[in-house]
Amino acid sequence: MSRRWLYLCFIFLLATVCASRAHASTDRVSFLHDIVVDNGEEADDAVCFLCSIRVNGGKVNGDAVAFLGSIHLDGEISGDVVSFLGEVSLRDQSHIGGDCVVFGGPLRTDGHASIDGSRVNFPFLLIMMPFVILALLIYGIVSLFRRRRYAAYPMPPPPMR
Repeated sequence: MSRRWLYLCFIFLLATVCASRAHASTDRVSFLHDIVVDNGEEADDAVCFLCSIRVNGGKVNGDAVAFLGSIHLDGEISGDVVSFLGEVSLRDQSHIGGDCVVFGGPLRTDGHASIDGSRVNFPFLLIMMPFVILALLIYGIVSLFRRRRYAAYPMPPPPMR
């Protein structure tokens, strides 16, 4: 009975990963496939996992969020823009109506690109700092226990000549 559930869960997982797009009204949500809003098109919100959002002359009336992907803007986004471990690049005459938050990637603006809200850019080093501190702490504890463990054994005698 447990193998049936395992197979069923595997098929469900495979189906959710392979699903190309999920649409709710004019929202655009995508997994592993780029979202492109071309000239004359509009979308309410754009959310992308492991892919990029490209606004080529179109308009996003809400927010744009990319996880492990980038956002390339050559149009207008009325809401906020968030990119996690990806870049945000704004072409000439592009516009963001809200805030622009970039975690672990660059924020590039060309020409007369404008952001009405605040610009927040967290560098990758700042994001990785807690993990580096944790790794150093674990290394210190392990080396302390190793030193104690091997301290009871005397040093071997020097080689005879």
